[in-house]
Amino acid sequence: MASLRKAVVPFLLMGLLVTAGCGNEERIEVPKQSVSVVDGDTIKVKMKKKEETVRLLFVDTPEINHPNFGKQPLGDEAKDFTQKLINEAKKIELEKEETKRDKYGRFLAYLHVDGKLLQEELVKEGFARIAYVEQPDAKYLEELRDAEQEAKRKKIGIWQWDNYTKKDGFHVEALKNEKNIFVASKNSDVYHPIGCHVVKEIKPENLMYFYSEQEAMRTNRHRSEVKGCWDN
Repeated sequence: MASLRKAVVPFLLMGLLVTAGCGNEERIEVPKQSVSVVDGDTIKVKMKKKEETVRLLFVDTPEINHPNFGKQPLGDEAKDFTQKLINEAKKIELEKEETKRDKYGRFLAYLHVDGKLLQEELVKEGFARIAYVEQPDAKYLEELRDAEQEAKRKKIGIWQWDNYTKKDGFHVEALKNEKNIFVASKNSDVYHPIGCHVVKEIKPENLMYFYSEQEAMRTNRHRSEVKGCWDN
């Protein structure tokens, strides 16, 4: 009996998403205190003492601690933005596109905060790109595309740097010659240009990005003295 309960529990959130709402609106309201933010496009939701990971449909934000990609520029900012919208929301709702998980076992869903689609807000502010679209006529896709085109036009967020954001994800290596991105370790009082060779030695959990030298200096850090990393 115990093993049966263990097998049933992981499907709880899926079942709730299926049965919630009416007509074409399949939403379930979740208490704010049950939601925690993993990164810009991933949250955890605690339902009936079971915590499930939920991946936001059709958007991709820069990573903050990926096993292969480490931390990417604007990853922290995307997470902070998602956290801010959730913190400020009076009503949080999950909406399923279809009942399935991704290859990592995460539920796929839309997230609404006070009636606004969080995915659209991420894309609109330049913190996310449209990604992983299998159905060209998917719900909200037109709104997401309009938001992405506007963010590209404004060159904000992930679109401010040429070749950083592509169809296959984010490319930190394309930023090595950028003059206004600086990197530091949380454990160090110096900062480096993003193209400095020592940057790759900083652990992702300690990596900090700054988008102007003034921003780096405001943290009471100073330029490193690593040879070959500075033009002057």
